[in-house]
Order: sequence, then structure tokens, then C-alpha cells
Amino acid sequence: MKILFIVDMQNGFITNSNKKLVENINNLIKSKQFDKIVATQFINKEDSQYIKSLNWNEMFSSPQIDFAVELPKDAIIIKKHSYGLPMSMFKSDGLHLTNDFVLSGDSEIYICGTDYDACVLAIGYQMFDAGYAPKFIDNCIGSASRNPIDKNIVEKIMQRNFGKQSVEFQIEEERE
Repeated sequence: MKILFIVDMQNGFITNSNKKLVENINNLIKSKQFDKIVATQFINKEDSQYIKSLNWNEMFSSPQIDFAVELPKDAIIIKKHSYGLPMSMFKSDGLHLTNDFVLSGDSEIYICGTDYDACVLAIGYQMFDAGYAPKFIDNCIGSASRNPIDKNIVEKIMQRNFGKQSVEFQIEEERE
């Protein structure tokens, strides 16, 4: 099964430096290359570490938390309050995306979205630690940061930690 994880592609995370991601990810969704699409939705909380440690007071409600990409009706939405996925989703029999949908160990996991140096990477580490081999789609990952870490450095980190094959430059094949 081929799964696309779209990480935090929400209005409040779209900036001039990553707005091209919206078009790229929408095109990826429309290509119908994936058996299932999963999207994370970050929602900040009043007592979060983002406020306490980073003095960051954003992403509490609409329109900031609304999706900037056009998700299909059957997409699985995972609400989260952290960089990574909720730990409760990871169980001994696999990653529970819903009560009825558990990812098998042989699932192909593709990750795209923002921020490549925070949430995208955090979810990649979780997937790897849970026994999956995540791949990152180069033209569909970016950063909303005002001072982003160089993408080439992040890609080297991804390749070092997940394998040289972990960064796909783009996915072009079409399903019939």
C-alpha cells in the first residue's frame, strides 16, 4: 500500500518561501498515485511548549489551522499538538491511523509538507523507529521559517538517517 503523509500544510504555515508547495502537493494529490492520503493538522494549545519555550502564539483556530491544499474527501486527518504524530497511534501491531486502519509493515510511506527541519523530520523519525522506511518528496517539502535551515543540509540529514534512497526528487508516474 502506498501512503502519502501531508504534514501541516495549513494556511498559518504558508509563507512566500514555501507557497510553491501548495501547487506541488495539489498536483501530487491529483496524480492519484497513492492508495491513501493522510494529512496532519497542527493545533496549538494554551499550555504548549511552543508558548512556554518558544514564545510562539499561533495556530489556534481557523483560518490559520485550515488546510491550504485540496484534500480528497477520504483523506485521513490527524490532529496533533506536537512536532510528531501522537504517540498513542504507535502500537505493537503497527501505526493506527484510525480505529479501523492500521498500516502494515510493508506500506510505502511518502512524506511531504512543511517544515522539513521540524515536523516533517520528526514524523520521519517516528516512522523509521516504528519499522517503516519513509521517503521524502523533494519538490514537496519546504520550510515556513523566516530563517530556514538550508534544504540541502536537511536532505543530507534525511539520507544519512533514513538511507540514500529516502529523498525522492519527485514522483511522476501516473496510475491508470
